[in-house]
Amino acid sequence: MINIANLVDLSKRVAFSAGVTSYSSSWNSGTLVYNKVINNVGGGYNPNTGIFTAPVEGDYAFYVSILSYGNSHDLFVDIVSNGSKKFRAIAEMGSTSDGFETGTNLVTLKLQKGDRVWVTHYRGQGYYTYSEAPSTTFSGFLI
Repeated sequence: MINIANLVDLSKRVAFSAGVTSYSSSWNSGTLVYNKVINNVGGGYNPNTGIFTAPVEGDYAFYVSILSYGNSHDLFVDIVSNGSKKFRAIAEMGSTSDGFETGTNLVTLKLQKGDRVWVTHYRGQGYYTYSEAPSTTFSGFLI
């Protein structure tokens, strides 16, 4: 009988999920730092910088969810790999009575060990979240 556990190299497992625990009505530049780490298998995500560094080569999936800050704020963020913009998530207000809007996107990327991925501001201002269960989140995993 084949032991499936022997077929999987557990040292190559990589997965992370992180969220922002406090909102900002004025955030309008730079890397979004997701300070609440839910999971960080492989240790690739750094909650001090907001940057994921691939611990092993492979194909990865990354997902971002952003919640705009209130009625009059649009927010556009980019998923960036090694300084190159890959995908954009947009939380755009249709009118001032819409309340909060959510933007999401998912990208798969071929990464080398040491490649870096992060979420950065593109346009707009502010984001919203909840401290106990974040709604502005960043996740990734090795496929």
